[in-house]
Amino acid sequence: MNKIKVFVPASVGNVGPGFDTLGMAVTGIGDTIQAMKNSLGQVRIVQISGDGGKLPLSASKNTAGIAATRTLKKMGVKSGIDLWIEKNIPGNGLGSSAASAVAGAVAANLLFGAPLSREELLLIAAEAESFVSGAVFMDNVGASLYGGIILTRPEEKKVLKVGVLKDITVILATPDFPLMTKKARQILPDRVEMGKFISNMSNTCAMVLAVCEKDPGGFGRAISDRIVEPVRASLIPGFHEVKKAALRAGALGCSISGAGPTLFAVAERLSTGEKIGSAMKRAFKRAGHDSVITLSKVDGLGARKIGR
Repeated sequence: MNKIKVFVPASVGNVGPGFDTLGMAVTGIGDTIQAMKNSLGQVRIVQISGDGGKLPLSASKNTAGIAATRTLKKMGVKSGIDLWIEKNIPGNGLGSSAASAVAGAVAANLLFGAPLSREELLLIAAEAESFVSGAVFMDNVGASLYGGIILTRPEEKKVLKVGVLKDITVILATPDFPLMTKKARQILPDRVEMGKFISNMSNTCAMVLAVCEKDPGGFGRAISDRIVEPVRASLIPGFHEVKKAALRAGALGCSISGAGPTLFAVAERLSTGEKIGSAMKRAFKRAGHDSVITLSKVDGLGARKIGR
């Protein structure tokens, strides 16, 4: 095989109370990478589209290029590959750098017969993504790679796929301003109150149980973060108004996607999701910002080969 095309879905990190623990892949948006072997013995990024010229073409500074390079090294492959990257993840907070890292690793692996396991690709992609995030996290990377709703196990360097809630609509509201992950982590508290810790633990466990029992209502009600959300809300103009608008419009739950500034909400029906998206967009506008509304479902497939 000399040529391969891979799609990797975007993801919601944390999913509310599950800080650095829960991740959820979403449909409709993600990265597409086309990879082709070359005889130069190195990874080259030939083109990036959809990013507005913001991302580096240097393979050593792009998470897709870093992941592809490390995958080739892990496989012991001396050949190189050329990459064409199509970005389709609006704004921040939807695992854009993680999706690129997964795409680079998966494409390189498939191009040479897929000798590496998903567990091996997970660690490669997580380390590549750390180039942007500043540390190794697996919630976004794991969701994009495995699909569905996942639970990270950092101590074991593993990700567990909890399952898929097919009946929920995921509403994503991405405002028109950037928010760097590193900045969003710098303001996090060093200590937390025991009561808040117990609340987040309880809600995270309740979300996992809801996925296992296919309970959209239980899943939505458990989207309550008393530790990270209250701190990061100050970095997102209009956050409280947007969240209130989502809940008033019928959202089962609403919180910050990853480090933000994207907010996510969940609903049981598409028609309700449309109302929620419109309400969130109006609330962001009142706060002085345009936003992109995306209606998604939970992507149960994760990274996959597409086309021929």
